[in-house]
Amino acid sequence: MNEKVYVCTGGCGAVISQERYNQGLTKCGTKGCSHHGYPFEKRLKCTICSQIFKESDNHQHQKK
Repeated sequence: MNEKVYVCTGGCGAVISQERYNQGLTKCGTKGCSHHGYPFEKRLKCTICSQIFKESDNHQHQKK
């Protein structure tokens, strides 16, 4: 099972839930981040192994 998340692809690497995104947190607000002010990008997060990946990626579980 995967859950939809939104991520900053800059240096801070923030991960935002769908709920927070829907509440209006749509851009990186971390001062000093190379993507400060840039929109978050949609990703999927595996609820089994916590790996974050693009919808177009072929997901395989990583060993912890």
